[in-house]
Amino acid sequence: MKYPLIIKEIKDLFKSKTALIYFILLFAIISYSFYSAIDLYSKASVSAINNPLYATGFEPIPGVFGPTFGGFFLILSLIAPFLFIQSISTEKNNNTLVLLAQFPFSLSFVFISKLLSAIILVIISIITFIPLLIFWKFLGGHIPFIELSLLILGYFLYSLFVISVSFFSSAMFKSSSQASIFTIAIIMLSWFIDFGKEMSIVPFFNNLAEWTVTAQLKQFEDGILSIQSIIYFILLSCFFSLLAYLFFNFSIKNKIKPLLIIVFSLIFILFFVLNFQFKKDISESRKNSFSKAKTDFLNLLPDIDIKVFLEPTDSRFKDYENDFLKKLKMIKNNQTISFATGKLLKENYGRFEYGIKTKKTETYSNSEHEIFMILEEMSGKKIEASIDKSQFSGYPLVVNKKWSIYLFILYLIIFPLIIVFIQKKRRKKT
Repeated sequence: MKYPLIIKEIKDLFKSKTALIYFILLFAIISYSFYSAIDLYSKASVSAINNPLYATGFEPIPGVFGPTFGGFFLILSLIAPFLFIQSISTEKNNNTLVLLAQFPFSLSFVFISKLLSAIILVIISIITFIPLLIFWKFLGGHIPFIELSLLILGYFLYSLFVISVSFFSSAMFKSSSQASIFTIAIIMLSWFIDFGKEMSIVPFFNNLAEWTVTAQLKQFEDGILSIQSIIYFILLSCFFSLLAYLFFNFSIKNKIKPLLIIVFSLIFILFFVLNFQFKKDISESRKNSFSKAKTDFLNLLPDIDIKVFLEPTDSRFKDYENDFLKKLKMIKNNQTISFATGKLLKENYGRFEYGIKTKKTETYSNSEHEIFMILEEMSGKKIEASIDKSQFSGYPLVVNKKWSIYLFILYLIIFPLIIVFIQKKRRKKT
């Protein structure tokens, strides 16, 4: 029976002081994030209750649950690695891996047990969000379960990435402090690339930023079911997990050959993943999609050449990217754009250039309405008139602040006391 080892790993992970700090910070941050999100949502809803047009901008996922899980993102990125790292670092420092190898457990099963215990901790962390859903429902809020499930899936996949990187670092370095610094560095690499794109430091960052973990996680936050993003996280987690096991298993003497196999296998699989794209907008508001008539129209068009005479950091391009380009890529997965540079950019700054086959048209407007007029004129095709019967009405909600006292009592007093009680009880047994 190998179950006792799994139970041991779970107990070791949960009874540590690091786990206590992790859960206390988790309860504090997600409860405050939830409270702040509802407070802003409620204040903004005052002017939308009697305004149907303004009300369409109120969605529970980006308005409430997105910011709440944003707090969880910080915990996963900056606090959780210290907890996951100690799972292996403690064994290495105490030389207990050799003792475990003498029991009827293979090192591979020991590693898998540690991996499972870390995953169980993440699942329990996600379960602690359930009271927040109950609070939101009690206040009269709407819960889009499909969209929320996608958001949870995204953060679960991101947590697998954090676990695998933490295990890799702790297996590679002897010191837990070195492993922690290396793990945070890998996680923050995505932040650095995103920052480089926003500030337009190096043009190369513009393409690289599409493949950071934060950019892929954004797909789930936006309500986009992307098979490519799911495979991306699974592949990346498997990659770091295999590397972690390679350095974890001291019986493997020559690590260079398997290391090269793992790296080249990742590159080979990534080549196919890059060419496999399936995206579906499952947000209730259909905010990532054009109307059915416009979608049918775009499907009839050949490839569109788009050249932008703006800096990527320009606010006009940001609006253009969010309002038009993101929706276009949902239909035409391989759609690319080019940016003008140098003297050409300065002379024509603010211009958008569109081309279909041999025809080209330019405009200074980033309005969706004008863009489609241009595409109709160039293609010689018309958008069929239609009535969208499924228009999103929005979910504005005004709440009373008195509810917040129950939220903070639960997350800042009751839950932490439960964790402390459980840890003390387990320490007495040991």
